[in-house]
Amino acid sequence: MIEALVLARFAHITALSIVLGAGFFPFYGLPKTGEDTYLHLKWLRPLLIGGAVVSWLSGAVWYALLPSDTPFASVWLFRLALTAVLIALTLSKRATGRRLEAIVVSALVLLASIALTGNSGSNDGPLALQHRLSDAVHLVASGVWIGALVVFSRLVTLSVREDRPDEMQMVHDALARFAGVGTAAVAILTLSGLTNPGLFRSSLDTAYGQLLLAKLGVFGVMLALAGANRFFLTPRLLGTLSGRGTLKIAINALRASILIETALGVIVLAMVGWLGVLPPPSFDPPRQFN
Repeated sequence: MIEALVLARFAHITALSIVLGAGFFPFYGLPKTGEDTYLHLKWLRPLLIGGAVVSWLSGAVWYALLPSDTPFASVWLFRLALTAVLIALTLSKRATGRRLEAIVVSALVLLASIALTGNSGSNDGPLALQHRLSDAVHLVASGVWIGALVVFSRLVTLSVREDRPDEMQMVHDALARFAGVGTAAVAILTLSGLTNPGLFRSSLDTAYGQLLLAKLGVFGVMLALAGANRFFLTPRLLGTLSGRGTLKIAINALRASILIETALGVIVLAMVGWLGVLPPPSFDPPRQFN
């Protein structure tokens, strides 16, 4: 049962992260033409639909595996209803600005509301609000980052497969526009992680503390790859598009880096799914002895 719950949590958080990141991508990653986004990214609609459906199915399994007397029943009923709305929004054959905004907002609320359940939702001590806010912000920021990585993995893979300079130029331009969004996401992730009460109350003598440390290690590697992408590999691609250097080598190096970063992001989400079923550190204030 624990394994099934971990898998359900992982699938749910990953699917919502993909929907959030992919739905948000057109607002910064594509030129503002006013055209239907699906005309530019034909694979975006099935990705959003698949993510929404998986998020509902995994959410239903997650809820079904919870104890019958769970205090989060009302939160979960709301979340399942909103996920059904999200599925309906993704079924449209056109991706207008307002519909994409509704998809992004729905996925954002669904990710953030996970903080009202599990360890943070169970925390009723003096740090309860801080714990839930930091968890909610952390989940949303990671969703924007990892969801964007899934989109970039698709874009760079297609550009290599089709071997068209215009597609590679699109990849470069989208990555360049992502620089500000990615920097903000990383900053928010770092700040929300540092303000999470569980970070400094975890012990390395516990499975929770050990897994949290491993998660921080993987996050550090992702940061290094993100820095390499932004400050070396993306400018290198632009140089080769301008006739300086070998284009194929530059795009393949960028693809490898993005795919590795995406895989590490998925591993982080798997760790998040696992952390939620482990006994958390104590959030009670330390006792004072006279």
